[in-house]
Amino acid sequence: MLLMAGGGTMLFHSLNELKTVGRQGLTLGVEGLDTDHAAILYFASLAPSGHNAQPWLVKILNENHWVLGTAKSRWLPVIDPENREMLISLGAFLENLILTAGQYGYAVKSNLLTENSRQQPVMDITFKKGTVSRVPDCSSMEMRRTIRNNMLSKSLSPEDIDLLLGEQKETWFYFSQQSPEGQYLAAKTVEANKIQTYKEAAQTELAKWIRWSNRDVMKFRNGLTAETMEIEGFSRWYVKNFYAAKSVFEYDFRQATIEKIKEQTAAGSGWLLITSPTSTQGLIDVGRKLERMWLTLRDYKIAIHPMNQLIEEGLFKQAAAEKLGMKHELQLLLRVGYTASYPMPVSPRMARETILL
Repeated sequence: MLLMAGGGTMLFHSLNELKTVGRQGLTLGVEGLDTDHAAILYFASLAPSGHNAQPWLVKILNENHWVLGTAKSRWLPVIDPENREMLISLGAFLENLILTAGQYGYAVKSNLLTENSRQQPVMDITFKKGTVSRVPDCSSMEMRRTIRNNMLSKSLSPEDIDLLLGEQKETWFYFSQQSPEGQYLAAKTVEANKIQTYKEAAQTELAKWIRWSNRDVMKFRNGLTAETMEIEGFSRWYVKNFYAAKSVFEYDFRQATIEKIKEQTAAGSGWLLITSPTSTQGLIDVGRKLERMWLTLRDYKIAIHPMNQLIEEGLFKQAAAEKLGMKHELQLLLRVGYTASYPMPVSPRMARETILL
């Protein structure tokens, strides 16, 4: 998962650049919106999504009445055929929206419009002026990021495990890297990645969302980039200049992917497994809770890396649920661990007109 403003937040290299580029255009507003509501739209759009596809669409009926849905062109039908991950992402978008609205003195009422994950629109949103809420500063949404590499193997403290689990201890589970459950999840994540890496349909979908060149990053403002995949040094320069969509089908790319997954699953403190009943509202609620937790992690130097291949591959998902004795359906698997230094966000964001109906 990766990370819009008037001009669209591009690649962040410093906090000042992030604030300057990320918020530019907010004072210009959006047709039908004042600057407060334009800011709410901006911060909501910083939510995470699978392949950084940023699937959300917003229809503004009037300043205080929006309708929220998703763009079919930004669904991931191969790895997410039931739109499970898409609804979780939509929940994260909603959480950012509600938290930001509170900062600007608005209460938000959201009503689910459909239980069908493929039907549009999904939610009705209304704003009512109230008092400013005591919620996390909106800058935490700008600073949130996925971290794939350089996780430390240090064990999480009991306090930090509580931070991850919050009030969801009956449906969210933490397994340390050294535990039998943690070792099982690591091994099966590698196996599931091998399956996906050599599944042509999955590679074709992946190829659609990788933005190798700076030109493509600027053109699409979404998807996976060399920076967000944390490809460093000469390798980054090489892939940005010489890789193309067809590169993901080459044997060397596939093997390098598998080796990287082995390296990643061997590092970190452990695994956060999120379960829930499967319903549209349930998945949206998972996304809200996940985003609320994720926004706190930079202060504790806790890195988080979604690795959902085990859940995306049905046989692996079923076997894992039985092995671990889960009462509810597996929804997300995230690798977690401390990091010595928390890097800046480097994720592109789509221009706001792209998400407005």
